[in-house]
Amino acid sequence: MAGKSAVYENLRLGESDLLKKSRSCFNDQDEKNRKYGEVFMIYFLANCSSEGVLFKTIKEITTDLNMSHAALTKVLKTLEDKQFIYRRNGIIGLHLEK
Repeated sequence: MAGKSAVYENLRLGESDLLKKSRSCFNDQDEKNRKYGEVFMIYFLANCSSEGVLFKTIKEITTDLNMSHAALTKVLKTLEDKQFIYRRNGIIGLHLEK
């Protein structure tokens, strides 16, 4: 998985650190939403490009994760509001740390 190391190198964080950071975005939410957030981030990290970008539709993601559209939308909105991810033109990307 050479591409994945490039993601973490760009972010200057390892996978466990990214998961830990993403979990903090859900601290003020219930257990169900925290679980959905973690499931999405594990999926994201396994499927993103070396630049930290995921090229999948919401429908593909909900099918892959067996998650409702509403649950996924809430996860994405939370991560976006906390500026952990961005969504633009059908892609989802991680905000890179400078």
